[in-house]
Order: sequence, then structure tokens, then C-alpha cells
Amino acid sequence: MRTLVRLVVLVAVLLSSVALAPVASADDTGTADPSTGPTPAASADPGAGAGSGIDTSGGADPSADPVADPTDPPTPTPLVPFTRIIRNPVNPTRVSAGSVVPSVFKFRAEDPAVPNVPLTGATFECRILGPGKRGIWERCPGGVRDEATYSDLVGGTFTFQVRATYLGKTGEGSSEFTWQVLDCTTTMTLCKVTAPDHYAPTAGASFNNPTGTSPAQRRNLTHVIRTINSMPGYAVRNQAVCDPRNVPSTIRISLYSLTDMPVARALQAASRRCISVQVLMNSHLNATTTPAIRFLQHYLGASVTDPTGVRRSFAHRCHYGCRGGGTLHAKFYLFDSRLVAPGGTKITKTVMVGSSNMTSNASKVQWNDLYTVRGDATLHAQFLSMFLRMQRDRDEYRTFRFTDGIYQTTFTPLTPNSADPTLATLNSIHCAGATGGTGYAGHTVVHINMHAWFGVRGYAMAKRVRDMYDAGCYVKVLYSFMSWSVYKKLTYGTGSRMSVRRTIFSRHGGIHATLYSHFKMIAASGVVGTNRAASVVWTGSNNFTNDGVKFDEVTMRIASRAAWAQYVNQFAFITRTRTSGTYASFAEPIGGGRAVDAGV
Repeated sequence: MRTLVRLVVLVAVLLSSVALAPVASADDTGTADPSTGPTPAASADPGAGAGSGIDTSGGADPSADPVADPTDPPTPTPLVPFTRIIRNPVNPTRVSAGSVVPSVFKFRAEDPAVPNVPLTGATFECRILGPGKRGIWERCPGGVRDEATYSDLVGGTFTFQVRATYLGKTGEGSSEFTWQVLDCTTTMTLCKVTAPDHYAPTAGASFNNPTGTSPAQRRNLTHVIRTINSMPGYAVRNQAVCDPRNVPSTIRISLYSLTDMPVARALQAASRRCISVQVLMNSHLNATTTPAIRFLQHYLGASVTDPTGVRRSFAHRCHYGCRGGGTLHAKFYLFDSRLVAPGGTKITKTVMVGSSNMTSNASKVQWNDLYTVRGDATLHAQFLSMFLRMQRDRDEYRTFRFTDGIYQTTFTPLTPNSADPTLATLNSIHCAGATGGTGYAGHTVVHINMHAWFGVRGYAMAKRVRDMYDAGCYVKVLYSFMSWSVYKKLTYGTGSRMSVRRTIFSRHGGIHATLYSHFKMIAASGVVGTNRAASVVWTGSNNFTNDGVKFDEVTMRIASRAAWAQYVNQFAFITRTRTSGTYASFAEPIGGGRAVDAGV
């Protein structure tokens, strides 16, 4: 009897100990927030005692079961736990230094009857209420059992809630915390880092195939677009926030023609992310004739400068060339970022150079190349220094040559009365004595894939190439626009060591070319300079024509067997795909860089 009395007293004491659950979090030390005060937990089963939080419906009832042994312990019953947030983010939190400061919550489950003692074995669900959130209960993010991490909040007021499940019972109440995340409406440093793509541009050569599928045709354009879209910037609501003195990434492009709207839209979106986007174009197209230029100049501006200095972004048409006296023909693409994009992509000190413009001609009509070098700070600085000279848009007849390891880059227009750098390149190739697995049977092998080859300068190049053949070189030529005099100089009286084939064709008997090579490439395997085992490629924008030294042009020398193999393999692929040994000539396509025959 005394045992039964003691049990009844114990139950009464337990029923009088009503647990209260706070709705606001504790601070980082784990102590309760005294400013909020306790809030009653969710009501429990009235039959078990108001607010007890203990379900005794399945336990022993001594008054109803006289045969029960009062000394037996009661049957364990599931508890209804409440949760306490023991760590929360600074209120308000913010986006800092270009990336979101994670909002991290730590919590634990407690027995309402025994507060401040964590229950082991509890599981948790979380939800967040606020802008862009679904507000549903789900597994707590972050992968830690008693912790939730939110790092994808741009800005607004949010409420975090968490509830625990223990021994099959889910707490009816939940602990919650409301806080603000500051967005970037007032300063760029509060903005979330963003990029719509996560592309890591592949180093080495990229080639399109105008006779292939649309992805094969647009391979070089896609290579540039995806790189643009992977440059990290800030998720701003208004570009007025962007700080031109503190940009997250830079894009610098020099090219002859830009008519492709997907490229234009990618550049505009990049500038919208506070990226510095600066484009130099030739003047043969304008905003009236070309929607892509009209679009870019509307959003980026047409002028390099404004009253405060050089603009953060612009799409500028150079006046009859940037440094030369006629045409901006150099094609190069520079990318650099100081931030890591979401997904871990970081594109730094990246240079692309070759023959490809950003046009439908460049994809559907022409064979083109782009060679990519990633992470070379010296090479990027060399190209950037030339871009900065070009953006002045004033005549500067001066040749610049840069060296960086295996790369040597030449920018024209030519310094008056100086030697032709392309002829010097051909003169550096010698035909006998190839070693180290290069050349063929001790003779140097030369591949030339040339878009335009004519005029007095072109004939001088042809004479040098013919001399190389006569000295024992194996010479293979692919050409597009070649004069008859050059063709005869190369082919008259030659044998099997000389191959000259055209890549130029016109559909349906038209007068304009609808397929041709746009390369400006020389590749040599054998003796180059004093190196008897050289594998070297020259690529860029310089044609074998009179104007090739007068215009803004670029040629990059790449002393790499891997690069040489890529270009020679593409040479062979073009040869197999569509070439002819019969001479022919067609007019250049018209239409401002837009393909005249969409069926090509």
C-alpha cells in the first residue's frame, strides 16, 4: 500500500511539471533569449494532464487493474519532444565579399519534462518561409543531423522552423527564428555571386565543321558563349549598383564581325552581372544594318569613354581599324575573373585566338579555328596591353612582338620599312635535316591552310613556298581565295611532294562561295630555325595579301607538338571532307557576316 501511495505522489509531481517551449532561438552560447519569454508548448492529450507533453494512454493504471504489480515499472511511452535552436545566424545576415554568408542553425530535441538535456536518436525536419521558398517541411539542408545551412538566399525576410521526431512521435510545436538577409540593392559587395553556366573552356584547338550538324557548325561560337556565360558576376537588381572600379570579371573581345544574337545576348547578360564587357569591332557593320550590334550598343554603349573615363562596358566600332589605317581584322577573346563561380568554376587569364568571328558565316560557311590558352598570366597581359592600345582608336603603325614560353605573338600594322613577319616565318623553315620523329624521311613537312592568297605580297609568299619545295620540303596547301598566278607558281612542274587543293565551293552554280576555309595557318614539322625536331603552328588572322601587314592583325606561334597534331589532323579532315585539286574561284559572300545559303 505504501508503494502504491508513493507511485501516485510521483505521478502527481510529474503532472505538475509542465514544460514550456520557446519559439525564439537561444543565442550562440546556447542560453535562452530572455527578451522573448517562454511560450507554451502544443497542448497534449487532455486525458494525460493539461500541458504535460506525456502520452500515458498506453501505460499502467493501478486503479483499473487490481492484479497489476505496482512495483513493476510503467511501460515506456513515446515522448513528444520539443526543439530548441541553440545557434542562429547574425540577425540580419548578408551577402559579403561576393558570396553569400551561410545562414547556419544548430538545434536539439529535448524531453519537455527534462529541459536542457538533448535527446539522442531524434531526427529533424526543417522549413524556411520567405521569398523564393516553398515553405514545406523537408530534410534539413547541409547534411548534418542537428544543423541546417542555407547559402542560396538573395535577400528578404525569412523564418526558419525546425521540429523533431523521437520514438515515432513528431513534436507538434517547433522552434523558429525570423531574420533578414540583406540583398545588393545598395552596394555591389552585398550581391550574390552568379553565373548561368558552369563551363570550363578546354585548352587547345577548337574547330567547327560547316558541313556538319548545327552543334558542329557552331562549335567555336558555343565555346565562346559558354565561356561568357560561365564568368561569375553579381545578382544585382539594378546595374547602377555595379562598381566600375571593382568588377568581378572582365571580358575583352576584338573581332572583325559580330552578327550572332546568342553571342550578343550572352555579352549583355554578362554586363548585367556587373562584369566589364568591352568589345572592339570593325566599322563595316553598324547598328542600322546589324541587329546584334544595335542590341549591344544599346545595352553596353558605343563609346569607349564617358565623362568619368573608360566605361565599364562598351561595344565600339573602330574607325577604319583601331591602330591600322583600314580594317580591324584581329580576332581574340580574353577572359579573367577574380571570383569562383557557383559550381567551382574559375576562369582566369584565358586567351582565345584564331580565325573565327561571331557570325553565321563563321559557322555555316567557313572552316574556322580558335586556340585557347588557360591560366597564362603573361600571355593574357600581352594581349590585354594590345587591346588597351587598340581601344584608343587612333592610327599607330607599329609592330609589336611578345614572347611567352612556347608562345610568340605578333601584332600589326607593320612598322614602316620593317621586315614582313610572315615572310620571316616562312624563311625560318628549312627543308633538310629533320630529326626526333619530325618531318618525313629527314625532310621538313609544311601544311598551309590559307583563306586569302593573292597580290604582290601573296606572290612573294608563293615564291618562298615554291623555293621550300625545291629545297626538299613536303608542302601541302589548302586554299580558298587564291589568284591564278599564285596557283601556277605553286603547282607548275611540281611532283608528289606538293599538294594544292581548294576548299572553296558554291552551291547551285552561284557566283558567291558557300563553303570555304577561313584559316590563316602554317604548321611545320622538322627544321625551324636552329631546332631540327620542331613541331610548330602559326595561327591567327593574317592572310597572304597586300593588306595583311597594313591592318590590325594578330599571329600567334605555338611551339607544341600537341597543337601541331591538332591542326594537322584538322587539315586532313577538311581535305577528306570537301576539297578539290581543280582550280576555281568564287566571290566572297555578301550579307555582313550572315550566311547567304542557310542550307550549307
